[in-house]
This record gives sequence, C-alpha cells and structure tokens, in this order.
Amino acid sequence: MSVPLYQLPEQQPSVWQPTSVEEAMRLKHKWGDDSVLIAGGTWLRTRWENGHSPLPQHLISLGSISSLSGLTVDSLGHIHIGPALCLADLMKNELVRQRCGLLVQACSEIAAPSVRNLASIGGNVMSRTGDLIPVLLVMDAQIICSDGQNERSLALTDWLESSISTQNEVMTGIVVQTAAQMNAEEGSRYEFYLKVGRREAFTPSVVTVAGRLALGTDGTLTSIALAAGGGSAVPARFKDLEAAAIGQPLSKELLKYLHKGVFAEFDAVADDYAGVTYRKQTAANLIVSECYKAWQKGGGADAPRS
Repeated sequence: MSVPLYQLPEQQPSVWQPTSVEEAMRLKHKWGDDSVLIAGGTWLRTRWENGHSPLPQHLISLGSISSLSGLTVDSLGHIHIGPALCLADLMKNELVRQRCGLLVQACSEIAAPSVRNLASIGGNVMSRTGDLIPVLLVMDAQIICSDGQNERSLALTDWLESSISTQNEVMTGIVVQTAAQMNAEEGSRYEFYLKVGRREAFTPSVVTVAGRLALGTDGTLTSIALAAGGGSAVPARFKDLEAAAIGQPLSKELLKYLHKGVFAEFDAVADDYAGVTYRKQTAANLIVSECYKAWQKGGGADAPRS
C-alpha cells in the first residue's frame, strides 16, 4: 500500500507515488473527487491558479510508473507512446523524429522549452483542447485506457466525443500510425501543421490545423485527413469533407468546396480575443492554402506552377 511521498503544509495536497497503474487506480477510487491523476501538471496548474478548478486534496503522480513514460514499436510499425512521456523527450526520440516529423513540429510550437521538459503528451490530450490533438487526429491515433484491471483501445475521435470519467480510467497509451512511404510511381505525400496564436509560443492558440494528403501521379487525392481546433474548441476531423474529396483531382473547384466545408463544419468557440467567424475563416484559409501547396507541389498536369 502506498504512503504519501510527503505532506505539504496545511491546505496543500498530499502527493502519492504509485508504481503501477493498478495502484494508481486504487488510490483514485479511494479518494475520488478529492484527488487527481497527474504527470507533468503544467495544464492542471494553470487551471488551479486561474480558479478554473479547485486544488484537490490528493495528487496521484504517474511519474513512477515506467510503462507510462516509455515508447515502443509493435509488429505493424505503430508507435506506442506512454502518456506520461514529456514533450521534450518525445521530440528527442530518433524514431519519432524519423517517422512522425509532424508530431515533433507540433511539440516544438507548444509553450517554452522549460515547460516542454515537464508537460506530457497525455496531459495535452487529456485537456481535450490541446494543440497536439489535431496532429494526432490526422495520424489516426488510438487511445488506450485502463480501469486498473483491463485495458481498452478506441480511436481518438471517439475518445474526444465520449464522456469517459477520469474517476474510472487512466490513459495508458497513445498509438500512432506512421505515414506510409511512397515512391515516385505511387505519387506524393504532403502534411502540414499550423498554429495561429497571439504570440509564437506559450499561449492558447486561436486556431490550430493539421492535415495529411496523398496524391496519385495524376493529381488525384488517394487519401486526405484534415483537422482543426484552437482555443476552447475540441479539435475534430472533417470526415464528410474527406470522404467527398477522395478520388477527386485537386482543383480550384475542390479547394473552394473544402474552404466552404471547413468554414461551415468547424465548431469554433469565441472568447475575449477572437470570435467564431474569425476562427472559422482562419481555419478554412489555412487548410486550403496548404492544400493548394500540395496541388502545386505534386499535382497532375493541371496543377498550378510557381
């Protein structure tokens, strides 16, 4: 049975250091709403300091559970990322740098280096509004959760839409599929990540978009994945737009269709800094601009030339 690592002064939480997922969940079930599971704690700390949520009586640290900070590759080539792995270590991992460059780019645009040394990938996802989520969505990420006894896997899109209670489960893994390698005969691949904020880093984004496109040699879209988020909006894929675009050649008509669709479907949320229309327009402009670059770079005979 765990004992507190240390007891902070009065009115400050106790900190617990379980060494297994099972032990962490036993503590969570014991303390309930008076406790929180924590890895880096950077997002949670801002919520406590800004009064968005109360400081709990018990902090259950996941830092001593080695399986939650690892990174492995399965037989299919999928990368399994421990949710407690900090962004800085994720960025330094050579395998991730080689196969998941878009994810590394997204990490590099979050906060300051000192924060990335603490902030975890799981914490970014658990916020449900984190700037890594659009990238993970277009990478068809899977979320693995455990109740302390059994694990289950579900698509990140489904996880975001669900009302999973953190009382009952802890995230134990994030699984991403690396982009398929294509040779010249198969066509070309293009991916992008863009974040628009009030300053370059360490601020909530106004709009964050990500995308992956694969083009045949004739300029026809063989695959496409687009996602957007930002601010308090829960990031999401544009599944209907993607389905309609598959098999179509990139063209001015298709770009206009995508722009109209992103503007209509992006569920933006206004705040004191930017309204819904501005966010929708910015997301649509960014996505279509990048699709245009993909058309220019790898399209067929009708592609625009620089």
